[in-house]
Amino acid sequence: MTTVFAMSGSIRRASFNTRLLRLAVDELRSAGATVDLADLAGFELPIYNGDFQEHHGVPDPAVVLQARIAAADGLLIASPEYNGAFTPLLKNTIDWVTRVDMFSFQPKLIGLLGASPGRRGAQHGMAMVEEMFSYMRCTTFRPHFSLPKAGEALDDDGLTDRAEVDRLAGWAAAYLAATAEHAVAAAPT
Repeated sequence: MTTVFAMSGSIRRASFNTRLLRLAVDELRSAGATVDLADLAGFELPIYNGDFQEHHGVPDPAVVLQARIAAADGLLIASPEYNGAFTPLLKNTIDWVTRVDMFSFQPKLIGLLGASPGRRGAQHGMAMVEEMFSYMRCTTFRPHFSLPKAGEALDDDGLTDRAEVDRLAGWAAAYLAATAEHAVAAAPT
């Protein structure tokens, strides 16, 4: 059975990205995956600072997150876009996790989704996340799932357009199949 660790780069209660992530997680679970959905609000991490690490070590929440990520075959990230970039929360989380193990993300297939109220659906932010992971020699799943006009596309019950529901289900199924293949290929021999 394929396992996926999922997190949102937003801790805002009404986050479009967290709502979209939960819908994707539901699709993955319906397809038979085991999903570990983390709420980063429960993992308080100081802004990364080498002096802090030298004097205090790596914070326990980073160690816990790294272990949960290590236990999964794939990583699913909902990446909000702040001023055309990804969130400081997401960057800081990744920075701390790599202090536990620099290669934490390398064996995972990383799926990216993003939602924004604008017409581009967080595409700039996701491109930056992909570029960062590429620099770290990680593999991201293509295409990313982008949801534009999220204020209209999402309500309390989920996606408002049946075509978007089907598109997310298809994307989640393709990501899950690719994750299973990637996990087999990345397994030590």
